Amino acid sequence: MTAKTTIMAAWTAAALTVGATPTQNTYHAVTNDWRSGAYSNVFELAQSRLAANTNDIVAAYIMKDYDIMFSDFTAMSNSLQRLIRAGSLVTLPAYAAKYPRLRRGYEDFLEIVIPAHDDNFRIQEQQRPVPPGTPMNSEHHLKFFWDNNLW
Repeated sequence: MTAKTTIMAAWTAAALTVGATPTQNTYHAVTNDWRSGAYSNVFELAQSRLAANTNDIVAAYIMKDYDIMFSDFTAMSNSLQRLIRAGSLVTLPAYAAKYPRLRRGYEDFLEIVIPAHDDNFRIQEQQRPVPPGTPMNSEHHLKFFWDNNLW
């Protein structure tokens, strides 16, 4: 079984777990679910992918976006660390070339941004409504992985 076949099998299993059909397991379906406000569907798909492969770069980006959207700073820290780890394993030249800059940004977020926000800020952020129609922060990364068959 090739790596891509394994990834597709895990993605299909994830879809069946949450009641989606395999044809919905695409970049377009995930971003459409996100924009329509079906955040829990996207979260469940990412969780299923991570259960199959803890270094799944697509799931790592999805979880980062989810944690940022809902201002879960503890989970955000874990997601950024997972993203740093998973990103270091991607060998596509276009991603590998920009990975050091991305890594520095994620590390800065972990070291500067998260600690700079006190509990009151975090509580206020968690209470604000999340409007449907909001694009994913990492949509361009997800599109890149889709286009390069790493989905």
